[in-house]
Amino acid sequence: METLVLFFTRLHVPSLVTGAAGAALLLLTGCLTVYTRMSRRNLGLTIRLDQAARNIRGLEETLHRLRAERDELRLQLRKTTEMMTAQQTELDNSRRLLREREKLFTTVRDQMRRDFELLAGRVLQQQGKELGLRHESGLQSLLEPMRKQLADFQTRVEDVYDKKSRDHAALVREIELLRELNQQLSNDALHLTQALQGKNKIQGQWGEMILERLLEDSGLRKGREFETQQGMRNEDGRLRQPDVIVHLPDKRDIIIDAKVSLKAWTQAAHEEDEKKRQQLLKHHLDSLRNHIKGLSGKAYHRLPGVNTVDFVLLFMPAEGAFQAAVSLQPDLLTAAMRKKIVLAGPSTLLAVLRTIH
Repeated sequence: METLVLFFTRLHVPSLVTGAAGAALLLLTGCLTVYTRMSRRNLGLTIRLDQAARNIRGLEETLHRLRAERDELRLQLRKTTEMMTAQQTELDNSRRLLREREKLFTTVRDQMRRDFELLAGRVLQQQGKELGLRHESGLQSLLEPMRKQLADFQTRVEDVYDKKSRDHAALVREIELLRELNQQLSNDALHLTQALQGKNKIQGQWGEMILERLLEDSGLRKGREFETQQGMRNEDGRLRQPDVIVHLPDKRDIIIDAKVSLKAWTQAAHEEDEKKRQQLLKHHLDSLRNHIKGLSGKAYHRLPGVNTVDFVLLFMPAEGAFQAAVSLQPDLLTAAMRKKIVLAGPSTLLAVLRTIH
């Protein structure tokens, strides 16, 4: 631009021409200035346009990635919804099974209560009569439906447990219901014991009957694996008649006595006055101690012809009576062991026999 201006300045033309040329030169200079500015602005816009294009491509890539993530989240949401639906269905099924089990427990418990009430009524009617073969057969017919119901109940519980072993809440509920059922059985046994407490002979026969049924239900056979009321004489020639002799597989025997008195305990269980109840429980403990002392003096474990262990099992047919005595004297089991006597209730008898074996 400076070269062009210098060129026009050096021309030797008339002044008029020179003025026109100057104007033209100024116009040209202005145009060039505008052109230069526009070129610079256009270059800036081009650079900004390129930058915007790159930004758009980056945004498009981000949009594509976000869409892919959105699709993945939708897929996960669908899978989660399907899984929750399946779990809800399984939960509904578990609740339905739980309601069925509760209904089954209630039915069995009510039936067992009726059976025990019927049994107590029959026993009261037959007090004073000879407890012979017909009486035993009658008790068997009364207990058989209950035994079948218990077997069916156990089978159903095992089936449910096998199918729903992971259903912890239902399992806890089943255990609680079993505990309630066991408590109901203990209460019913208590009522039956109360009905029999008036006569020691009948009470002893009832204890023997409970013991015999427990052994039979465990698979032992009368006349084979155990004997009842087998008379034999000791070294002094005195007649001894143990309630039950169980024959162990290793040709050893164990003698079980079931004639413990529960009269004071049943009276205590129905006594509302706490002071009197504690006195009756103490009488119950004293009666049990005396029975242990008398049983130890008989030395059943030294009877000739019996290959027995060096102690005798004392069976208490009511679990509550056993627990009440131990709670009053915590070292009762140890004290009895020193006299060669081992105490056992319905829930511990079979475990003690297995431990001895």
